[in-house]
Amino acid sequence: MKQFVFPVRLPFKLPISDKRSVDRFVYAYLVLGEQLCLVDTGAAGYHQGVIDALAALDKSVEEIDWVVNTHEHPDHIGGNAFFQEAARPRFACHSAAVRWIEDLDLQFQERPIHAFYTVAGDTPVRITDRLEDGDTIDLGGGVTLEVILTPGHSPGSIALFCPQEGALITADTLPPTGGLPLYADAGQVRASLRRMAGIPGVKKLYTSHQDDPFEGEAAQERIQAGLDYLERMDALVPQVVQDLPAGASPEEIAAETLSRLGFDPPPVLPIVVTSIMTHAS
Repeated sequence: MKQFVFPVRLPFKLPISDKRSVDRFVYAYLVLGEQLCLVDTGAAGYHQGVIDALAALDKSVEEIDWVVNTHEHPDHIGGNAFFQEAARPRFACHSAAVRWIEDLDLQFQERPIHAFYTVAGDTPVRITDRLEDGDTIDLGGGVTLEVILTPGHSPGSIALFCPQEGALITADTLPPTGGLPLYADAGQVRASLRRMAGIPGVKKLYTSHQDDPFEGEAAQERIQAGLDYLERMDALVPQVVQDLPAGASPEEIAAETLSRLGFDPPPVLPIVVTSIMTHAS
C-alpha cells in the first residue's frame, strides 16, 4: 500500500525544574496529497527534524499548505510560530482547542506547568480553520484526513484517520499505561478509546510518544490496554481514598496513588493530580 503518512520524531529537552531537564520526544506527521499537511509542530525551537524529513521527501517548508494541531498542549503547538513565518499555511484544530492555541497566556493561567513558554513558545498563531467531529480535510489526489473528536486528554483533542493508508493518528488520546496518568477527564478518555476501537479499516495506529506504530491486531490491543488501565485506576483511586484519613487532600491522594503504581518518589504535579482525581468520584 502506498504511504501517505510519514512520522517525524522530534526530540526535545523538557525543563522539570530550574536546574534539571529531561530528554523527551514527540511525533509530528507529514501527510502528502496534492497538498502538504503537517500534523503537530512539536516543542518550540525543535523544528529542524521536520525540515530534514521534508528534504528526504524532496519537499521544503515553504510547501506546507496545512498545519493541524491535534490538541492544544505546548509540546504539540510549540513550533506553530516558526511554520507560520516560514510557510504561511492554513492552521486548523478542533474548535474547543482554539482558545488555548490562540492565547498562550490563557493556557498557562488555566493549566500552569513548569517552563511552559520554553516548550510552547511565546508567539501564538491565529487558527484559520475550526474543525468539528466528522469533518474531512481534503489534501487532493484522493488523500483525505477524517476528523474524529477524542476528548479526555484535553477538551479539544482529535484523532485523524487517513483511510487511503488505514492510518489513525491518535496523538495523546491513549493513556500511557506504563507512565504518568495525563488526562483531564477519564470518562471522556474511555469513551474516546471505545470510539476509536470501532473505526473500520484501521491498519496502523500512531501515537505521539511511541516510536513504532501499532499495526494489525496490535492496534486494537493497544486501545484495549488503555481501557484496562483506566479500569485499574477506577479501582485503585477510590481504594486509596478509603485507606487515607478522611479529608485527605488531592495531593495526598495523588502521592499515595503514584506510590502504589511504583513511582518513587511520586511526581505530584498539578496535571497528574487532576488526572488521578477524575477517578475519585
